[in-house]
Amino acid sequence: MNARVSIIGASALGAPGIGREEVWKGMKTSRNSPNLRRYEMYDGTTINFPVYEMPPLDLKAWLARAERRWIEQEGLDKDPDFVFMLVAALLAIDEACLSKAELSKSALVIGHENPGINPFIDKILQSQNHMLQQGVSPLTSFEQHKQDIFRLQTFPYLFYLAKLLGIQGVSYITNNACASGLYAMELGRQIIQQGQAESVVVVCADYVHATEYLWLGDKGFHSPRQILKPFDSERDGSVLGDGAAAIVMTSPEKANAGGRELGTYLGGAFQQDGWNLSLPNVASHSYSSVISRAMQHSNLKELDLLIPHGTGMQMWDAYEVAEIARAFADLNMPLPQMTALKGYFGHTLGANTLLEIVCMLESMEQGVIPPAANYSSHHFKIDLPMTTRWESRSIKTAVKCVSAFGGFLAAGVFEKN
Repeated sequence: MNARVSIIGASALGAPGIGREEVWKGMKTSRNSPNLRRYEMYDGTTINFPVYEMPPLDLKAWLARAERRWIEQEGLDKDPDFVFMLVAALLAIDEACLSKAELSKSALVIGHENPGINPFIDKILQSQNHMLQQGVSPLTSFEQHKQDIFRLQTFPYLFYLAKLLGIQGVSYITNNACASGLYAMELGRQIIQQGQAESVVVVCADYVHATEYLWLGDKGFHSPRQILKPFDSERDGSVLGDGAAAIVMTSPEKANAGGRELGTYLGGAFQQDGWNLSLPNVASHSYSSVISRAMQHSNLKELDLLIPHGTGMQMWDAYEVAEIARAFADLNMPLPQMTALKGYFGHTLGANTLLEIVCMLESMEQGVIPPAANYSSHHFKIDLPMTTRWESRSIKTAVKCVSAFGGFLAAGVFEKN
């Protein structure tokens, strides 16, 4: 199956730093623990919750004055999700060295769980003129908030981001929960394969909002000790983190002509498990099937690195280990070397898969596997080849897999030429 596309630009933003190099450096030197974020509501009450926080972003460093003024007029400078996406896309495009003419013919794919929702929620929870106050007519309330309500339709994000980036090709937005990054990449691959665009910019982001923290608390998501320990015997839950990433993909022919390639996306396998919104179907073995099909479709006979989802949640990590072991047993292959990255970034929700793919590409380029942060030992019955120190190793093939809320299952295969 000749499904491959080339990756010619990539960026990562998260708690360790801004930009791929800074993130990699921060993973080696920064402490792997969250800060407390404070969210104040209109009645003075506050929510304090742990977050792996991204360093502040100043748009003056990224945009000309006229562009900043336009963003401010549209209120987008107050939307961290949009700012994250914009900066991530600009960094990846800069590395890809796309000209304005090339960029104008490119496609855009956004992966995001809730574009536009957080500014709207802020108006409800933080504004003194909140829409739920008594004595205000429904139409008056609507007039106060109609712009934020309008943006809930999600298509404005495509318009705003494409306009600022100078992209005039086909554009899409997708929401597949934690698997959004791989679904967005697969959509981008298909765009290139079908000849709809020569290059595709894929970008994902997530700013941790208080309401995400509250909603996930009902699902048994959070670590009471506020430490994220993927696959560790002492894991007790996850911790949220700010994050964003972008990738620029193109055809292998165009990449070869330009003399630049970070890696190759060979394609993947995807499946919808419609059993439960926030729990995996442990009896269907759909996840192991997705992993093995991705390997088979790519004709890989061996694998150098596997980066699983690794949320730090007791049941999810155990389920994931069992499915990974089953997949490689079905393939008659040994378990590959593994690592888990959420201990560096927190769980960045809709951004996490693409963010970890960018780190995987950096790992392949550097020939080094980072250790699973906050991991020391496990209690699984199988011999889990988890990386526990910075390990130099030639990495020519790698897989990123994810089992997400909503039953979204995905595995993508990558190669370094």
